[in-house]
Amino acid sequence: MTAQVATESESTVTLRRVETVLQVADEFGTGVGLHELSELLTVEAPATPESMERYLAKHAPTSTVSGGVAYRGPPSTRGEELDRRRARGQAYLASASYLVRSFLAPARGLVRCAAVTGSTAYGEPESGDDCDLLVVTRRGALWPFLAFTYLRLRLRRAALPAEAPSVWCFNFVLDERAAVHEFSVPQGFLFAREALTARVVEGESYYRGLVGSAGWLGTEAPRLYARWKQEGFPAAAPEAPAPSFVRVLNVLLFPIVGTYLQAICLLRNWRLRRAGRSGEAFRTVTRLGRLAYETEKFGRLTELFAPATVVAPEA
Repeated sequence: MTAQVATESESTVTLRRVETVLQVADEFGTGVGLHELSELLTVEAPATPESMERYLAKHAPTSTVSGGVAYRGPPSTRGEELDRRRARGQAYLASASYLVRSFLAPARGLVRCAAVTGSTAYGEPESGDDCDLLVVTRRGALWPFLAFTYLRLRLRRAALPAEAPSVWCFNFVLDERAAVHEFSVPQGFLFAREALTARVVEGESYYRGLVGSAGWLGTEAPRLYARWKQEGFPAAAPEAPAPSFVRVLNVLLFPIVGTYLQAICLLRNWRLRRAGRSGEAFRTVTRLGRLAYETEKFGRLTELFAPATVVAPEA
């Protein structure tokens, strides 16, 4: 009886996850590759594109498969548009690497790792999409890094490649101590997917150590986790606090830059509501060791993915 219950539970989670992933993709006007879809599932789920297609035909009859891509309904992305999105994704990724390694080179010593997340990490950003970035800084260096980055982008943006995205969104920036805590506790399937599909452009060894220290990711998304594990996980890197003068500057800049970002958030949300686009509103969370932009869209995604979560998030 116990084994039967476990099987039923597994099949339920698989179906919910498949339905949720396809629903989210559909809302963004695209589909999900059969291989990518199977990688988001647990080890008992269909593991090959062929078995995934058979599973969809049986359990999700309203879905369709075209060119190795699964859609919630009729195909919503034509082949040529999909090719353009993929080419755009490669260009954005190359631009992100240049941004961190060259454009922001004077502040590179403050960074432990930087990775692209969101639609660019998935490989298919739409025209006009932001390029989302996860950055982990040395302890005590978060706000000097952000202050330099914002000033550099405002004053020298023309120096970036022409194919770079119109908006760079540093939507999740943590210092190393906050990052260790963030990854150490279960955060749900959406966080796991973002963390394990991130494309690292700086500090890959550090990020691998961070992923390796978060064992719950292996329970939440075992196939994605196994892909990272193939090359081995280095030991978690020890803290590397920023120099004393940078840490002092960090404390001084936090209320200044943090207040500025909160004010910008209020202004943009007011403009969005005036334009009838309140669904695009966002919240800015600022702490000494953490900056996060929490959009209405991300909140909705969190709700959508909640039924597909295996390990309950900790408060």
